[in-house]
Amino acid sequence: MAALPDGPDVMTMWTKAQGYYAELDRVYFDLLRIGLEHPDLLDFPASPDPSKAREYDAYAFMIWNFVETVFDRCQGWSKRRLRDTWYPVIAAETVRHRAWFDLPQNRRKFKEPFCRFIDAHYPPPHSVRPSRPAD
Repeated sequence: MAALPDGPDVMTMWTKAQGYYAELDRVYFDLLRIGLEHPDLLDFPASPDPSKAREYDAYAFMIWNFVETVFDRCQGWSKRRLRDTWYPVIAAETVRHRAWFDLPQNRRKFKEPFCRFIDAHYPPPHSVRPSRPAD
């Protein structure tokens, strides 16, 4: 087992983790605000209106791009607190926007390890129940 850094290195690690959290929190707040201002963006478009479909497509891409960033930032043994905070957000946004993500033209927009993570831990509702990702 590797030794934890001491002295100023501990503070640097803590500051970096706090920075990750603050940045993610700010971006997610902005995305939630957009959803509050435009509630029609919160659900996969049922309307045949092409402009509504384009708006939803752009919003869903922003959400999934954010979720992939969360996934990236949460990698590593020292990121447990980030995972504890942000994996429930991944679960919630996956439920809301999974249909968009599952379209082949959209899945290609994301890295393969991220797609495998979503499939393994947050399967579609008609599949097996989601499992909590291991730390």
